[in-house]
Amino acid sequence: MRLFVRLAALSVILGLLILMLTPQVHPPGPAAWADKVWHLLGFLAITLSLQIAPVWRDRLGAALLAVLIGGAVEVAQDWVGRDRSLMDLVADAAGAALGWWISPLLKPMLDWLDGPRN
Repeated sequence: MRLFVRLAALSVILGLLILMLTPQVHPPGPAAWADKVWHLLGFLAITLSLQIAPVWRDRLGAALLAVLIGGAVEVAQDWVGRDRSLMDLVADAAGAALGWWISPLLKPMLDWLDGPRN
């Protein structure tokens, strides 16, 4: 079960990276703000998944790594026919910050993941 949870967390990260690095997809909702909400939610998920996977257990380290991933994605989007956006990076950072803020709720799961093997 632990392996399944870790693989699911890695799948979230990989799936979101694929979505961000493929040609433009218009998310549902009013385009003016819906894209930023999706960025925020995506990087909230990435920040929490980085800790669950375990790529980075430290809360601040996971949030900073998520922001670095967001910056790298914004640069790489030029090569896949998408536009760079500082506001997307701001939304990514807001999602990472939200992930940092609520990540203490993951402590029971992280303790279980790191616990003794059955």
